[in-house]
Amino acid sequence: MNKNEQFYDKQYEYMDQIFDAKVEAYHHDKVELVEKNGLKKDLNILELGSGNGEFAVAAAMHEHHVSAVEIIPHAISKMFELAKENNVTRRIKAHQDSFYTILLADKFDAICYWDGFGVGTDADQQLLLHNIDYWLKPDGRVFIDVFAPAYWAKTAGQFIELSQTVCRQYDFDIDTNRMLDTWWLTENPDEKKQQSLRCYEVAEFEKMLIGTSLAIEEIIPGGKMDYDNWIYHKQVPMEEAMIYTVIIRKK
Repeated sequence: MNKNEQFYDKQYEYMDQIFDAKVEAYHHDKVELVEKNGLKKDLNILELGSGNGEFAVAAAMHEHHVSAVEIIPHAISKMFELAKENNVTRRIKAHQDSFYTILLADKFDAICYWDGFGVGTDADQQLLLHNIDYWLKPDGRVFIDVFAPAYWAKTAGQFIELSQTVCRQYDFDIDTNRMLDTWWLTENPDEKKQQSLRCYEVAEFEKMLIGTSLAIEEIIPGGKMDYDNWIYHKQVPMEEAMIYTVIIRKK
């Protein structure tokens, strides 16, 4: 298990102490975003980094078929628990693997990577985008959440007490444009787990599509968190957003 896998394995363990996985309105909104972009019903969707499966289950509840790629076994188990609760197990197929190396025979109407792009190096992201190019149907669409560097640079040092037992802190490496996300247990502050996510300006992201048949169709600014008042603003101007969604098609 590499460093990233160790982080996600521990993160899911910590998350279990904070809340139960469930499908929220937010996840249905993501499905509807996919549906609104000229795509038909009964889609064949690929989700990369599916986590506990909230989006995958929401998509299955909308009568789509989902292939979920997730590297952590515990998260896959949680996904199928959630799928069973919502009677959509037959619409979800799980692959425990890395999306950098997995071999998929199917082609997909929609490929989604929510809240996680930027793991690894720029070369890793380019490899992933080439894989996505191969997996995408000619008339399909790709939806990728990208972390915005300006927001995370301003958020550096932000400490969050997620619960009585779990803490989190955001930092930012300005030399590499990477958001640093550190989790630990209150009772054990010396044992911290950290992920590092590359943040991209839109122009930087677009350069990584060179050599593929992919092109940006639309960019949707996301929201931001007001930590002083503990309020989340669902959508803000691009220059303020913590994340933005890139919608991609074939040229």
